[in-house]
Amino acid sequence: MLTPAIINIQSFFYPVGNTPAISLTQSIPPGDPADILLLGCGDVRNILFTVHNDSRKLDVTCCDNQKAVIARNVLLLSLIIDHEDGQNDKFLWNIYYHLYLGPKALDLLRSQSKTLYELSSTMDTWQQGKYGRCLSFCDDGTLADVRKMWEYYSVERKGAEATRFQSHFKAVVDRARTKGGNRSDPNSVATNLSTFRSAAPAHIRCLQDISDLDRHFWKYGTTELKAKTRSAATHPNPAFLTLGDGANLHYGTDPLHGFHLATVDTPLDSTDAAITQLPRLEKYAALARAEFRGWMASYREQVHKNGIKVRFFVGDAVSFAHTLQHKHMTSKNTAYWYRDRFGVRPLVLDGPDYALGAQAPVQFDVIDTSNLCDHLGSLTLLTATSPLLRDDSSAVLYNEVLAGNHKSPREVLDQVLCGDVPTLSALLGLFPVEYWTNTSCTSIGDEKLRDACMVAATNDPKARESGQMYLRTSWKRAFRMNPTTTPLPRSIPIRFDPEMLARTLYSVYCRMFLDENWAYKLSNMSLGNIAQSALVWYHRASFASFLQLVQNQVTCNWNEVMKGTMDLIEERPNAPMGMNYYQELNGYLHLFGVYSTFSMEKWSRRDDYPMLTPYLPRIRPANGLWGDIRDWKNMPALVCVTLKIPREKLAVFTEMSTDKLGTPAVHCQLQGSDFTWQNLFPACQLSFGRIHTSGEIYDDSYEVLVQEDDAGWNGTSGLIASFFAPAWQLYQDPQDVAVAFGVHSTPISTFHFKPKLGMSMQVYETTLDNTDAVYVTRFAPNQKGCPMVSGPSQVTPTSGTEEGADFSLIATVDGKTGNMTTLTGRLDITSSVLKEALTSDCEVTKSTVSPCEVSISLGDNPPLGLHFPVFIKETSQKVKVARKSSYVEVIVQVAQCSEWVAYPYSMYPIQSLSGKPVNYNIPYINLKKCLAIQTADPSKLGWLTTHLSLSMSSRERALREKDDLPRSFGEQVRLRFKEALFAIFVQYTGLQGNKNRVFALHNAGNGGVHVVILVSALRLDLANRGVVLDCAVLPLQDALMLNIMEPLGKLQDHGFTTIPVKDADLRLWRHVLPAYVERCRDWAHRDNCEYATSGSIPLHAANGMPVLCTCGNGKFPPSFISNIPGWHKLSKYAVHAAISPAWWAPFADGMYSPNLSDLSNPGEVETAGVDKAPGEGGCASCGREKQANGRDLLDCSRCKKVKYCSHECQKRAWKKHKHLCK
Repeated sequence: MLTPAIINIQSFFYPVGNTPAISLTQSIPPGDPADILLLGCGDVRNILFTVHNDSRKLDVTCCDNQKAVIARNVLLLSLIIDHEDGQNDKFLWNIYYHLYLGPKALDLLRSQSKTLYELSSTMDTWQQGKYGRCLSFCDDGTLADVRKMWEYYSVERKGAEATRFQSHFKAVVDRARTKGGNRSDPNSVATNLSTFRSAAPAHIRCLQDISDLDRHFWKYGTTELKAKTRSAATHPNPAFLTLGDGANLHYGTDPLHGFHLATVDTPLDSTDAAITQLPRLEKYAALARAEFRGWMASYREQVHKNGIKVRFFVGDAVSFAHTLQHKHMTSKNTAYWYRDRFGVRPLVLDGPDYALGAQAPVQFDVIDTSNLCDHLGSLTLLTATSPLLRDDSSAVLYNEVLAGNHKSPREVLDQVLCGDVPTLSALLGLFPVEYWTNTSCTSIGDEKLRDACMVAATNDPKARESGQMYLRTSWKRAFRMNPTTTPLPRSIPIRFDPEMLARTLYSVYCRMFLDENWAYKLSNMSLGNIAQSALVWYHRASFASFLQLVQNQVTCNWNEVMKGTMDLIEERPNAPMGMNYYQELNGYLHLFGVYSTFSMEKWSRRDDYPMLTPYLPRIRPANGLWGDIRDWKNMPALVCVTLKIPREKLAVFTEMSTDKLGTPAVHCQLQGSDFTWQNLFPACQLSFGRIHTSGEIYDDSYEVLVQEDDAGWNGTSGLIASFFAPAWQLYQDPQDVAVAFGVHSTPISTFHFKPKLGMSMQVYETTLDNTDAVYVTRFAPNQKGCPMVSGPSQVTPTSGTEEGADFSLIATVDGKTGNMTTLTGRLDITSSVLKEALTSDCEVTKSTVSPCEVSISLGDNPPLGLHFPVFIKETSQKVKVARKSSYVEVIVQVAQCSEWVAYPYSMYPIQSLSGKPVNYNIPYINLKKCLAIQTADPSKLGWLTTHLSLSMSSRERALREKDDLPRSFGEQVRLRFKEALFAIFVQYTGLQGNKNRVFALHNAGNGGVHVVILVSALRLDLANRGVVLDCAVLPLQDALMLNIMEPLGKLQDHGFTTIPVKDADLRLWRHVLPAYVERCRDWAHRDNCEYATSGSIPLHAANGMPVLCTCGNGKFPPSFISNIPGWHKLSKYAVHAAISPAWWAPFADGMYSPNLSDLSNPGEVETAGVDKAPGEGGCASCGREKQANGRDLLDCSRCKKVKYCSHECQKRAWKKHKHLCK
């Protein structure tokens, strides 16, 4: 496995999700089919919500490591399919979400489980059954796993068996209830505040409700508040239990987390009158159930109409991803990985969907990894999944992180990548959208609002620190905005100097294994860091898999790169333990085809290199046999060592309380008999069972076969640990090499295990000659090959004959940090016409196309495009022209996230795909599914002011409050744009100013009104936990004025609200309007669409010129706008649009922390956000988190308690700060 081995006595079962459902297809243009991969899929909320919002054809592949999760999901989806009339929907809710059931719901659960059990006797019977068309399984192992769960669910228990089952269930629930903290105090505020996210954007008043509902669920096991209604629900729900893995029901389980509860405090046009009349607390579950019914109805309809396919896999996400990679590259169904982190069942995609000629996707439009980054190494996960993402404009990979509030989002992202974001994202072939554009589709400020609510409710300032930050990041392929430049391959290998790339890779290595640096550990000693060090995410096989991907993304002398990297690793200071893992690194570099050190490369000729076996006698015994591994004639350079640990040795784990035990990382070990050398192997596979062998010992035919003990830690079998090791290590002392199994040393594990295990932390040790406990084979147990990492196909530049030039990319790296600093884009001219133009001294001009692109024009010839995988600095670009040698180079500096200010118009970039626009970072939205909000009574919309105010970061708030703060042109343009949006929202709703539904962007100094916006409705955007204006936009243009003068005059007489803008603001508006239109499009672009024929989106940004294509003109829903004079004629030239607040991303700007003075008044949120506590949230003057050059902030030289981004900010803040400075 590519993730470290752990002792998994304690684990958690997550039956339902803990974040509100999302739309998985909101990056895909409407109508396009979508292939989706869900890793760590959890419950089915995201699938159902996506189907409810989107009627396209979907193919969804789901992976989760818990068989009970998959069994529950198939159970529910099959029930939805069967009950077409919806009469049993209430029972389906209870089965899926309640801990206790009534008799009818329990009978339905048992009968359906029995049906599924009978249909799943074989893969063929399942495929031929009534669910096989729409619900399928990736392999026989998954089907066998979920079948066991269905059998368990279907059992009707009576008498003593029922009593035992009830006692067991009660114990499971009691453990989870206790783990969840103080739920018995009715006056306490629950720390499980995930439901707070679900109630966004109208969530300020729900804090106490959340606490009350959480306590109720864990007291009664149901969301039903009425005692009479829930009185029959006394039967334990077996669907909340697991089998075999000993997982505990997670203490944060709450059915309401996965739904959208903003409707509790939002006046809607469509709310069921019966729900409206309910008491406040009852509304939450009633609204969640109503939403669930809508999801189920949509799934029933779409599964038959569009043939929605959902397939399932139970197992490890990283192994599954690498197997899909291997399938894509080789068409083979196995890459010789195991299915699970714990067990030795080979992962073979033997389901019919992966048979030769079958159509199961192995590359995807959408990959969602949930919050697996919190459980697996994030870089390992991105390495496994990046090659599976389609090379397409709309393809997207999502990951989520729940991190402690002591870290900034920028630090979290650096941690996810184990290094500099621009450098690592380029090597991974990914583009972090929010990082570069400083724009997000959801309100990041809600996270800080959640913490502020907790502080206000508990009156405890430390409550803010104890919270968690939820960060969801989108990764795409780098974008190209302008199709008029010569087309070039999307993936260009980056050329590195070997020494420079070695420095980059070494810096990643140091970040992956930071805790091995004793200088770092001693200088960062804190309780939080000590707890963090207990979480081990990587081992050397993880690093090797990353290198394998990088190898295919770059062009250079790779052997020189690896020699340099290995030299740096060997010389790493302050990390003496790091060399104990060196042989594991050697082994996996060789196994994955990355690099072979001398000992691995020359092993097959070891007789010619005595230094490989320096301690062995050279004279064979008389019979020619040594009786050990030396008798293995063709022994490979890397072998698998399997160690059997006696059951009694495991008492050190099983007799320790689970609170102390946790999930400690473990490893295997090889050590010389003279103690002169020792090597650790954390990349080991653990299982329980009995070992059988086949073939002849010390021969290629020798195999270890394990018959697994399903009882695991509760059984009687010994523990089996297997790992790959270099053969030459065993040859050092073929009989007396010590083979051991031990606990990875961290401050916490040492504290708990050292008293029992001693300094060695070894659980069991034997020697290589103990053939009853140690087995050396060619392959791992139950496998027929060695694990493979295929990675993406080798990227090579394509011939530029047709385009006129070959494009190459050359990187320069900082020698100290390993960060990429400059990129050189080179065009080697291949066209004779262009060569002649160069030698004829034609003018060579460079223009900026986008933050990632420049174009080069040679005289009057069509431009040639240079595309970079990161944002580039707008300044400091140099052009080098070699006319005789026929090449042009553009040298650019790699930007950081703060560079967005240089590209103010690239807020919502749009790419052209086959002449059609594709939104890059603003989500598509189905306005028909967005509920209309009543705006007649502004007093019911107090939450909206708070929500809208969070669209500005701490820096932007400072700019609003302090006119003397220095600001860039880009900052000012975006700030005015956000202020304009705020004005439109609050004046449409009547929260501020004069209420109106018609707005005009008015440039008093240049032409007056340029854009008219007519709002039809304010709607809830549940997918993004926000609001959206359903409106019509009419950009005015000279050619149109004669046709609309009369209706426009009527509109003006009726009265509209003018929104003041400047020239630069209008330019930004004209760039975002196409995105606002495209995102809600329910019509198709024509073949002769102006975007396609002109090659430009928007068409123009100048006054008086057309901005939008005319494909969507006049296409509005019936009764879209009424009682607006002139609308009927104007509508022919207007187009439907969806305008949302513009949210900042938390990487370039600091996160604003609101203060809530009174939770009972949801509109009263302090919005200035400037007077923050010293040292909190960046520069104490302007809020920036970095200096202008990207370096860390400067400490106040006197008190060292506050930080500034510049001496100017320090001087500006001195008047206030001097009273506190000590």
